Parts: sequence; structure tokens; C-alpha cells
Amino acid sequence: MKYERKLGEYNRETIVLSIVQKRSEMLQQAQKNGLGAKETVNCSQELDELMNQLVLLDN
Repeated sequence: MKYERKLGEYNRETIVLSIVQKRSEMLQQAQKNGLGAKETVNCSQELDELMNQLVLLDN
């Protein structure tokens, strides 16, 4: 059971780091290409998926 908890914490940490990186990427894309650009929207959707994974992991 302790091993599973450590694995879950690692996954959470990895997801949080990915969220921070994807948010930064999305902001860069928005500044470069605009909010409605395909690249920005794709980053936003990927960020949504990561945030959903975090919510599911925390429940």
C-alpha cells in the first residue's frame, strides 16, 4: 500500500510539472500567434487534459 501511495505522489508531481510547462507553452503560443490560433488552442486542450488527469488522481 505504501508503494502505491508513493507511485501516486510521483504521478501527481509529474502531472503538476507538465501543467506548469504546458501553461507556459500555451502563453508563448498566444503571444506569438494569438489566442485563436490552432497552436494555442491545441495547447489549451492539452492543458485541459492534464488538469482533468490531476483532478481524477486527487479523487
